[in-house]
Amino acid sequence: MIDTHIHLSHFLFDAQFPYLALDRDGNGVIRQGTREQLIEELRAAGISCCLDPGIGITSNEKLLALAEQWPGFVYGAVGVHPTRTWEYKTLLQGKKHTVRLHWNERRKLDEFLKHPAVVAVGETGLDYHHPRKEQHRLRQMAWFLYQLRLAHRHSLPLILHIREADADALRILRGCRHWLHGGVCHCFCGTQETAAAYTALGLKLGIGGSLLMNSPRTHGLEQAIVSTPLESLLLETDGPYVLPSCPQLDQKKRRKVRNTSLILPAVAGRIAELKKIPVEEVLRVTSENAVRLFGLPAQTAAPAAQEPCKG
Repeated sequence: MIDTHIHLSHFLFDAQFPYLALDRDGNGVIRQGTREQLIEELRAAGISCCLDPGIGITSNEKLLALAEQWPGFVYGAVGVHPTRTWEYKTLLQGKKHTVRLHWNERRKLDEFLKHPAVVAVGETGLDYHHPRKEQHRLRQMAWFLYQLRLAHRHSLPLILHIREADADALRILRGCRHWLHGGVCHCFCGTQETAAAYTALGLKLGIGGSLLMNSPRTHGLEQAIVSTPLESLLLETDGPYVLPSCPQLDQKKRRKVRNTSLILPAVAGRIAELKKIPVEEVLRVTSENAVRLFGLPAQTAAPAAQEPCKG
């Protein structure tokens, strides 16, 4: 199993913390531990590697330090999250923003992208979930285009964060199609039509905790998964966020418990159920997809059948 999106370097994984594990049937337990203990448990549970995406220049530094601490298990993506673009300068000309980074920030980004553990650019994209002024959306678009160019220049795939902004994101991606070296629309929870639009561009869909939520939009996601070839799907969690629905988690606990790669057996199990195929096929194909997309070592696609929450 490969978790293609988990923020292991996030401060919510610092010190001691409660975290969730699920088996293939969705039965869960909540455990307590440190980042190091969690990573050891992930390895023992059959998680072959994890991809930690950046959200800003400081977080990029932290995730690369973690990748150096756990070589071959933690890989990184370097980028600026759309909701963090306000932290960096852009030049406004009329209604057009242009990214204006300090030379030292540009140098850092280029150095980060040359790091051997970096396998993608991101996470980048557009996030319209919270009400924003038009100017802020234009700033996001400027950063999106800047990172599309970075990915093209370094021949790297993209990790896309698209939230309530599919129309604008697809318009930009189609216009820059010649720059694309593959990528994944992470935390996908859209419709069949939206799924088809992204996969037509050669992009994968990242499927995680959203599939295991008791939510009205889950039905649309299920239909999208049924209609999308398994070769276009990846497993992810977006830990410490996007906790699935679970009897062990009441509203109070949900605010404290971290999501982790230990829910992947349940995610894979639900995909297998929807597609009416063996779960082993889901684990094998999604791992092979990740290996090809991110250029990971072939051995990381090796199957594992352990179920972490038992015992």
